[in-house]
Amino acid sequence: MVIYMCEYTFENGEKCKTKALAGSKYCSLHVPIDEGELLYGERLKEIKKRAFERKLERGIRYFEGVQLYEANISNMTIKNPLVFKNSKIKSLIVENSDLKGLSLFNSEIERVILVSSSIGTIWIKNSTLYGFNALDIEFENSISLKNSAVRYLMMNSVQHSEKKIKGEEEYGEKESIHGRIELSDLKKVRKIGINSHYPLLKEILDEYGVNPSKISKRHVKAKVLLIKNIEFDPNPRFKRQVRIFIRNFNGTLQFENLEVLGHVEIRGGRLKIPEFIHTLIHNNLVFRGTAFYGDTTWNLTVLPNLPAELSVKGFVILEDCSFNNPTMEEFFYRLARITWEKSGDKEKADEYYYLEMLAQRKQKMGRYMTYLPKLGISIKLPAFPFRKAKTKMKHYIHLLEGLFEWFFADLTCKYGTDWKRPILIWIAMVNFVFPTIFYITRSVTSFGVPLESFLDYEYFSVVTATTLGYGDLHPIGIGRVFASIEALFGMFMWAVFLTVFARKYMR
Repeated sequence: MVIYMCEYTFENGEKCKTKALAGSKYCSLHVPIDEGELLYGERLKEIKKRAFERKLERGIRYFEGVQLYEANISNMTIKNPLVFKNSKIKSLIVENSDLKGLSLFNSEIERVILVSSSIGTIWIKNSTLYGFNALDIEFENSISLKNSAVRYLMMNSVQHSEKKIKGEEEYGEKESIHGRIELSDLKKVRKIGINSHYPLLKEILDEYGVNPSKISKRHVKAKVLLIKNIEFDPNPRFKRQVRIFIRNFNGTLQFENLEVLGHVEIRGGRLKIPEFIHTLIHNNLVFRGTAFYGDTTWNLTVLPNLPAELSVKGFVILEDCSFNNPTMEEFFYRLARITWEKSGDKEKADEYYYLEMLAQRKQKMGRYMTYLPKLGISIKLPAFPFRKAKTKMKHYIHLLEGLFEWFFADLTCKYGTDWKRPILIWIAMVNFVFPTIFYITRSVTSFGVPLESFLDYEYFSVVTATTLGYGDLHPIGIGRVFASIEALFGMFMWAVFLTVFARKYMR
């Protein structure tokens, strides 16, 4: 009896040493699916499944040229990298397993599903994928998808497990890839989702028994998330959708050489020294509940170049965001203000202008001021050692400048953005505060006789604030001081109101 061997030839020139299937010149793993279905029909799926499982049991970790319906790695510990090269697989599934690494080269895979597993390194290059799904994954080294066509790329609860570095890396002499997620030179991309909810997610969670609450609560943690040279699907029906969605990511975010044909939305998480290099977003850039972290070096080197590097054709929206330094805060609010001003929405632009001015004031007052949500100021007075009197005097001057700016520009009219506030302050002070002071001190008389009715004091307050001065009532004693203050206050508030009102409705 003649035994025919598989005629598949590997890249190194060697031929496959597995027995060929009856009626074919290829083995069960290498036989094309179309050809195999003609020979074996529905049985082919089970034949390929058993053959792949036997290879895994024998310790085979390198698969080249295989064609599978489903490659399922379940509840396994594999100490060597698992490699697929020049292969065609409909579904590649890794669940509840511990892998040293997973590499895909020059392969066509419809769906990659990684669930509740620990994978040291994930490396995908020169491959075609319809969907990449990673849920509840821990990785030790890096995740890299390069030079591939990927329609949908989704990662939920993916976290880097810290590894101790040694030797020259401790002194910064080596650029480590540990903890890096890199998505670069990808084509035909429709959506990139980090901790994103999508229809297939529920199906995967139900099928593989993953707790949904665990998936939603865990952040995506990596040292660096690099999204670079992505070519998005130009189909018009996707241009109004969110193309990059990032929720609860903790680490350094880098966008490089991107033209996003849609929206970019970032929710929650902690972004450390974010970088946008040659980035063009055709629609909106949205930050919601995001905490930004930067340092002095980032402020001096990266931040000044961001206006030239980042271009947003739509709007920049920041909602409930926090910043660890006011320089970064001022830049992002200014960027948002400019986009809204270009659209002609002055109301929204004024909101960001006010936040921008708060950040500027915070820079002036430095470490001597922190903000309360409503009042806008809280002061910590510094010590005053005589040896550094000159330096401390400058600090006090900056502090006083900030206090002056807060009192006359912020408290009265929110830096010219709120015309209602000077009216309300004027009414409250003139009709309640000053009349009460005059009433308590009994410092207003009518032809030498003190007034009795509170309404008389209120009448005097209004006449004084409007600088009418009929002459029927006169301040005495301490009342002259308060009357002078009220006259100045009245003129100042009316000037503020007219200026702000004109700016608001006559520009």
